[in-house]
Amino acid sequence: MLLFNQAKGRNVVGLATAETLATVTGLAITPSPGRVAALRLKTKSRGTLVTWNRLQAFGRDAVTVRSAADFQTEDDISIPADKQHDPIGKRVLTETGKDLGPVQDIEFDETTGHIQRLITADRDVPGDLILGAGSYAVVVAAR
Repeated sequence: MLLFNQAKGRNVVGLATAETLATVTGLAITPSPGRVAALRLKTKSRGTLVTWNRLQAFGRDAVTVRSAADFQTEDDISIPADKQHDPIGKRVLTETGKDLGPVQDIEFDETTGHIQRLITADRDVPGDLILGAGSYAVVVAAR
């Protein structure tokens, strides 16, 4: 398992050219079950995202893709993945309206992208409780 704060800043390397193509700057998640849907990138090319299904590997030292052609823009994909939808720093709210504090980090499986837990200052919330994620908050099932 990997914490997103450990992955932030990791280089994205193209297998076709063996060049650094981008740097990981953020992520977008999808609910039910919670998983990493895309990584936000700092690139020199057109795209600023790479969806999880286009990753070749999420390694200890680098993320690999086939080439920069795997990068997309927000308009190219069907999930909200712009900077406003990055869950880090957003409130975690239960479906009953209880505020659990802001997301400080996310632990995820670097092979599958499944979220194991959201980490707040006061508690860990299992990833399978994620009901939705938006520009204001991540909503989770009440326990």
